[in-house]
Amino acid sequence: MRLTAHRPAPRRRAARGVGLIDALIALAILAFGLLALTRLQGRLVAQATESQTRLVATQLGDELLSTALVDVGNAACYTLPQAGACGSANAEDGTADWADRVEASLPGPVTATSTLDGPGERLTVVITWQGKASGDTRSLTMTTDVRP
Repeated sequence: MRLTAHRPAPRRRAARGVGLIDALIALAILAFGLLALTRLQGRLVAQATESQTRLVATQLGDELLSTALVDVGNAACYTLPQAGACGSANAEDGTADWADRVEASLPGPVTATSTLDGPGERLTVVITWQGKASGDTRSLTMTTDVRP
């Protein structure tokens, strides 16, 4: 008959599965971090789109103001809606083309107006559009002095 020595059970049995729980917690933290980065990237793209739209509106407003500065004698031709007597059919057609490009270049319902304050003193251009990401109404106002 053989006698075998009785060994005590290892105490590590109670710690089984702790590594798996640690890995699951690490994966959950990683998932939340990646979700936050995805939301941040989405917001950055939306802000870049809004910034690009503002830039386009500024370029278009500057274009009409610069054209009016070059042709100061026909400043009344660059008003939208047309106000006053226009002595140049080319200037009137150019202003209508400009208004069409503004409407085609900006998102949402777009309005473009330009007014001449006083007899050939100050030309003010107001462009209004709807933001793509936010849906809020955006507006740009630009003014220049067009005295001869």
